[in-house]
Formats: sequence, structure tokens, C-alpha cells
Amino acid sequence: MIVKRPGGGLTVMSHQQQSATVPESHVEPVPSAAFLTHCYRNAIERLSRTFSQDRPLAIIIGEGKDASSFVIGSFLSSLDEGVVAVRVTEPCADARDLMRRIVRAVGFKPDDLALVDLESIFKMFLSFQRGHDRRTIVCIEEIQDSELWVLDKIRSLVELEDKGKYGLMVIISGQPRLKELLNTRPLNYVGTLAGQRISLAPFTLTDTTEYMRRRVEAAGAVTIDQRFDYHAITLIHELCAGVPDAISTLMSQCLDLADEQGVELVTTELVKRAYEILRGASVTPQADEHIETVNINGAIPLAGRLIVQLSGEDVREKVLSHGHILIGRSQLSDIRIDSPIVSRHHALISYSLDGAMLADLGSTNGTYVDGYRVKYHKLVAGETIAVGDCKIEYVLDDELQASYRDADKTQSINLPPIGK
Repeated sequence: MIVKRPGGGLTVMSHQQQSATVPESHVEPVPSAAFLTHCYRNAIERLSRTFSQDRPLAIIIGEGKDASSFVIGSFLSSLDEGVVAVRVTEPCADARDLMRRIVRAVGFKPDDLALVDLESIFKMFLSFQRGHDRRTIVCIEEIQDSELWVLDKIRSLVELEDKGKYGLMVIISGQPRLKELLNTRPLNYVGTLAGQRISLAPFTLTDTTEYMRRRVEAAGAVTIDQRFDYHAITLIHELCAGVPDAISTLMSQCLDLADEQGVELVTTELVKRAYEILRGASVTPQADEHIETVNINGAIPLAGRLIVQLSGEDVREKVLSHGHILIGRSQLSDIRIDSPIVSRHHALISYSLDGAMLADLGSTNGTYVDGYRVKYHKLVAGETIAVGDCKIEYVLDDELQASYRDADKTQSINLPPIGK
């Protein structure tokens, strides 16, 4: 009996039964364009070593779901037919739900059984496996979303193997929030049994380019150069911080927008628009550009200004037009700040009839307005934004401020702020 592979929630295979998938949960399969980066290959090798050393636990941490799912699936596909593997790919409601999925995956019908009965059945199964010199692997993925009792059951499974030597290996995977769980009860009791944690680094720019190239070529008879401008690829990589899930999503959104607009080549401007849509900003098509800039009284909004002081006496001015301004270390940023304490995609200013909305893009060192750290903030004239050592003052001329005071008394067509 063998269970594999990536794609389904719980999959069981045997010599008599080529494959049977239990529809307990579902994870969108990693695109066929996925490939083994150096980091992925190293992670698979470390999983193999953990397995050969008979360790009861392996821990994988990485951004997004695709990376860890792909690594686990690749590892399971390399095992021989004497191994039974179970994959739980979606969060479980409680410990009973977890054990019910596991017991069902190894061939039993656990409906309406109590937790203690489920545990007895699985222990009996492990004893059978040990008696036939067979190994068992239980993979529990995305556990940072699991409840406390599920985490405690994971702990008890690891301790069961540590004490009983049944040939069980538990693999847990999750995103960076998992690090906090590993340092708290109940997982801190068993974390040392895993040895060194396996960390999946984000894609490099080369990895992102190759990943996108494979996806484009798998979709049709075109090359990546025919679909994506080089700078667009770079921007996608930087906005997504090399996370495969995010790259795939943004890439798809870019292609959808390109199809809607009837263009072949994805440019940096189209990437920014796709990114804003995914962040929840409402972006009106170019054909409706007139509506975007006129309120119902016919008043055309004037532009505010940003007074940017990068360093020392280096002061620049940028006029805000209706749209979005990207701030960061990336060379493709509208306001580029060449500083190691500034993230590549640090913050975004969205400017509309409703004013200027500032959004921090998950930066490492934060975005500040008048000394206070902000996530989303509607700018007020005279406020100063701090990004690293750079100071950016938001300025409205008297005429523009008066137009906004008048607009408060009338109804306007407003674009919602990012994230709303």
C-alpha cells in the first residue's frame, strides 16, 4: 500500500488499487511549470535524510502554499512502494477531525467514531506496519491555521512514534507564523525531535523568470518575450517578493488584463494595475477615464504634491495625478529610495477624488506618518511620510483644499481606498 502524490487532499494507493482520492480537502495543484530550484532540491534531500535517520518529525517553513506542497509531493513521489503516506492539506476543525481524515486515508471507515477509538485504530494500523517492516508518513500542511487541539494531537502523534518506534514520520508545514507556534505549547515539546527546520527561500529573479517562462510556454505557442516585457517580469518578482503563489496569481491577473485590453505585451504599467486590483483597489478601465476624474458637479480635481527629501538637501517635488505611486528600493519605483532599510516594494500612495490613501506594502521596517506607524492611512495636507531616512510631505495648495471642502458638501464619484 502506498499513498501519494501532490494534488489531492488525502490520497491512497495500493498494489491492487492504482489510486483512490478521498475528497476530504483540496489544494490547487502546483502548476505543471513548477521546477526544482536549488532550494527545493536541497529541501527534498533533507526530507530524505530525516526519513532515513528515522526521525519522528520534519518541519518545513516557507512563504505561500505552493512551495511546501511541491516539495512534499516531490519527496513522497521518490519513496518506494513499501511506504504509506497520508496528506492532510486543509485545516481540521479539531483533533477528531484530523484523526478521522488520517484513519479514513489508510483504509478504514471512521464515521461516528469517538476520538479514542480513532486513536486505537491508527495505533493498530501502525503496529501492523511495523510488523511488516513498513514505514508510514503523515503530512499535515498549513498548520499555522490549526486550532490548539489539532496541534496537541500532532504532538501526541510525534510522541507516539518517539516512544513506540512504529516507523511513523510526521511532516508539518506552514508559513512564517508557524515559527511562533513552534516556540509555544504544545509543539515546543516535540520541536527538538525534528532536528533543523527546513526553510524554503523565495524565488530568485532567475527562478521567477524561469517559472514564468514555463507557464507561458505551457499555455500556448508563444515565448515569454512575446508576453512579458523584461521590466514587467522584474516588477512582478519584486512585488511578490519571490513567493510562487503570489507570482502565479499576479501573472494570471496581468494576462487577464492584457486580454481585456487587447494587448499582447504585459508592461510595468499593466503589472501595477493588476497588482492594485489584487490588493482590493478599484481601478476603472481606461475607457472610463473621464468619469474617474470628474465629480457630478463637473469640477476637475487639481493635483496635490509630494515634497520628497531623499537625503541632506536633495529635495524633489512630484505632482500627484489620479492613480498610484509606488515607493521603494526597486529601480521601477516611482519614488526610489536607495537604502538597505527600505523594502523593494515599501509603500503605495493611491490618489483619487477622495484624496490620497497611503498603504504600507508589508515592509520590514514600516511606514510612518508624523511619527506613527501606519498600515493604511488617508493623508491630510501637511503630514509627513517617513520611509527609511526619506521624508515625504503631502501638500495641497489653497485652491485644492477649497475644492475638497466644497466636495464634502456634494456627492462625488469616489474610488475606494486600497484594501476596502
